[in-house]
Amino acid sequence: MKKVVLIFLTIIITLGSELPISAAQKQMINASSAIMVDATSGQVIYQQNANKQLPVASISKLLTVAVLHDELAHHKINLNTKVRVTTEIAQMSNNPNYSRIEMKEGQSYSVKQLLSAALVKSGDGATVALVTAGGDSVASFTTKMQKKAKELGLKKAHIINPTGLTNADMGVFKNNKISDNSENEMSATDVSILTRYLIKAYPRLVKIASQKKASFLTSSGTTKSFDNLNKMLPGGEYTVPGVTVTGLKTGTSESAGASFVSTANYKGHIIITVVLHANGDNNDARFVQTQKLYEMLKNDYHLQTIKVPQEMQTVTVSNGTMTKASAKPQRISVWTKKKIGSYTLSQTIRNKNKWGKIDAPVRKGQQVGTLNLTSSSVKSITNEPLTYPQYSNQNIAKGNFFQRFFH
Repeated sequence: MKKVVLIFLTIIITLGSELPISAAQKQMINASSAIMVDATSGQVIYQQNANKQLPVASISKLLTVAVLHDELAHHKINLNTKVRVTTEIAQMSNNPNYSRIEMKEGQSYSVKQLLSAALVKSGDGATVALVTAGGDSVASFTTKMQKKAKELGLKKAHIINPTGLTNADMGVFKNNKISDNSENEMSATDVSILTRYLIKAYPRLVKIASQKKASFLTSSGTTKSFDNLNKMLPGGEYTVPGVTVTGLKTGTSESAGASFVSTANYKGHIIITVVLHANGDNNDARFVQTQKLYEMLKNDYHLQTIKVPQEMQTVTVSNGTMTKASAKPQRISVWTKKKIGSYTLSQTIRNKNKWGKIDAPVRKGQQVGTLNLTSSSVKSITNEPLTYPQYSNQNIAKGNFFQRFFH
């Protein structure tokens, strides 16, 4: 296992204090639960009942994709792996009571096609087909999902299947050992942690989820185009000026209500929002409440920049043509309404050898460390310090004998 060493270089600066948020302000989003997070640092910008365990319906498919990513990374399957549609899967995919993509029995679809169907149209039958790609049953894949949830620290995750349907609605795929009305549950915090993990580990996911349309060969033998259920993508009905929504997943059921997790680019930052069980007359209420979160970010928050101390702007290199590598960023930022209070900044060096240095060669753009910010005024979704990755600004080749000797 590669070692990670913490450099105990800290800086403590006291600025103005953050004003407390009133109870009325905390309930600005008309939903059972909501959270807004900066994906880079993990900072919680806004939260409302964020740790409450709630049904999440098809948002569950994000955890399904997380497990599939592991299967892809370990080369158990690939995007071109073909999955044959069984009688049972075909029946589910053609059932009008479900989120359906009309698949034909005996037809084979690639993992890539099924991913699009699961993320763009939220197809339940397509999702069941997808989880069988590596030879799993629904039950064995669900066990993998439960294990992945624990690995990611999803403390409120209760997972019974890969689709988000109730146990009864899974039909022949249901678990006979649990109640029919049991269904997947998570907290908004859990969903944001899962989303942050996915967009870092599996950036292709965002590209798939951001497709405005996806084409699919239906059971009738014709190719049909499906609109993305996300109405906040560029050009959609609920866009927010200045904010570019890139994904990610809707969820709808009787108990989960209208729910939505979004990813967006704003001022050079990737923002995650989660709205669970939006209150309103129709499913678009989830987009209206997500709009409110982004408008809140634009109007009520600003980025406070913090200069990184000079001694944390470099890392020491061993056996290279140079002994120091400059690292970026030289400034980091925090979302705030007022200036944050006292904070501590430290640096963690990545892949450090026994002499306390990074071995050459070092590539420009290579992650060489992490900056860690702790303050009582800001909070991360993991209750750990906010983290900011550091990257080398230069290439440093491995030195010759004399360079290595004298360095």
